[in-house]
Amino acid sequence: MPLFQQYHIENGILLLWEMTESKEEILMFAGEFERDPNFKQITHPQRQREWLCVRKLLQSAACHHHQISYTENGKPVINHPTFKSISISHSSKMAGVFLHPGEMAGLDIESAERNFAKVERKYLSAAESELAAQIPDGLAWFWCIKEAAYKAAGIPGLIFNKQIEIEKGIDGTLQAIVMGNHTLRFKIHQKKIDGQLIVCLSLQSG
Repeated sequence: MPLFQQYHIENGILLLWEMTESKEEILMFAGEFERDPNFKQITHPQRQREWLCVRKLLQSAACHHHQISYTENGKPVINHPTFKSISISHSSKMAGVFLHPGEMAGLDIESAERNFAKVERKYLSAAESELAAQIPDGLAWFWCIKEAAYKAAGIPGLIFNKQIEIEKGIDGTLQAIVMGNHTLRFKIHQKKIDGQLIVCLSLQSG
């Protein structure tokens, strides 16, 4: 049986599927999507598994997959009476969907075992590197945060180590700041499940 997990984050919903099944096993639960033209265009088995899992997660939240479309930049958009934003992410072991009633939301999932040291300077400033060094799995967490912020903002071409900042607030919590035409500040929600790092972002009000 597939392992679903559901978490309520603020007014949003985080849906997770631990992908332990083969494509054939997933089709036992998601066979209705096998004839979908979009599914037929996917040839890689891992991508097929991810696509099927995401559609079943949406179904579990009473969202029809036809309510999802994509911008020309690949950002998913949802047409739903409750949720105004959607973000989708996968790692090799997990698929996730974050649905939120706010205008901007972001989700990223990464394995804690992935080595980010080789690209650290490309996505972190010197100050952020110092901050990440104080946190277990800091480089991986900060990558997740910046990826989720990039998805939430939906601004193509953002420079990760200059236009997406991670700061530690007075209360000790982290926040993500995106600097495009306007400054956007995001609340950060973090979970670690079976070696998978999960970051959800929602736009701060005010």
